[in-house]
Amino acid sequence: RFTAEFDFRTYDAEGVILYAESLDNSAWILLALRDGKIEIQFKNEFGTKVTSGGKAINDGLWHIISVEELEHSISVKIAKEAVMSINSPGTLFKQSQGFLETKVHIAGLPRRVGGALVKQINPRLDGCIRAWNLMNQGHSGVNEVIQEKQSKHCLVAVERGSFYPGTGMAAFQINYNNLDSAEDWLINVTLTIRPSTDTGVMFALVSNETVPLALSIVDSNSSDSQKITVTIGSITVAQLESKKLCTPRKVQVGLLVSKQELELAVHSHTDRSNSEQLSTLHQAMMANVVTYLGGLPDVPLGATPVTAFYNGCMEVKVNSRQLDLDEATSKHNDIRSHSCPLIMP
Repeated sequence: RFTAEFDFRTYDAEGVILYAESLDNSAWILLALRDGKIEIQFKNEFGTKVTSGGKAINDGLWHIISVEELEHSISVKIAKEAVMSINSPGTLFKQSQGFLETKVHIAGLPRRVGGALVKQINPRLDGCIRAWNLMNQGHSGVNEVIQEKQSKHCLVAVERGSFYPGTGMAAFQINYNNLDSAEDWLINVTLTIRPSTDTGVMFALVSNETVPLALSIVDSNSSDSQKITVTIGSITVAQLESKKLCTPRKVQVGLLVSKQELELAVHSHTDRSNSEQLSTLHQAMMANVVTYLGGLPDVPLGATPVTAFYNGCMEVKVNSRQLDLDEATSKHNDIRSHSCPLIMP
């Protein structure tokens, strides 16, 4: 029968922990998180079921999770204590010549499965799993896959936030238009950053092959400070120098832009601009822009002064909405959506 046990740690509220299916895909079981709580979905020859229970476990602490198929039920335990028992007529997976063979997918779903679930879920999960024991065979098979992929290794200690390793970005489709007027738009961005390198694009709007707005951290050629710059195309329209940013503390950066004015704020310092370049941005906002976090797609040389990927922790709020990287239209696999390396001050 199907069994799985492991230690699990996450700050993510929703996503797939594991999905196991029969070789012919006719039966399957899904172990997931929804609103931070464990959810089980399964299908066998007798029908489908979905249930959830227990306390929320997306608190960044380690929890021992176990799922065991018993004779007439599926048992789920957290820290060895039962939190769910789901009635299950018949077995989940049929044996073949005395053996039970399953395909197991960790932290995601096969592409074809999405629509077949009993209850839809955002499968992306940022968490850490250790001490695997699948089908009472220990970590056999799992270690071999993970060993070779540095990006799949666990961080030793984590805190809430998103971590950009300096190798990729995330893209969002965001509507900045003011519903009251077709010509009005507002960009109100708050970044909470803890950079690890001194140059990189944190937030940008891209229209075709142009970069009508970019907010970047730039090396200031001084050993104890960096610049935060705002550019429209290749022109710098606002800039503030800040004491060294690559430290254990987090810094808040604010950017407020309308078609009349632009304001950049770092700490208690502000830089305002009503540059004629704002008309260039206005034209782009009237068309279609894609929002990028942590870097840029391929754009022509000279389209914008900074093209390096951002490296470090960053949380982003746009027009009062906290962005969840699990909801990005595209995201580099190495970006950790809900966990930052913990640095002790």
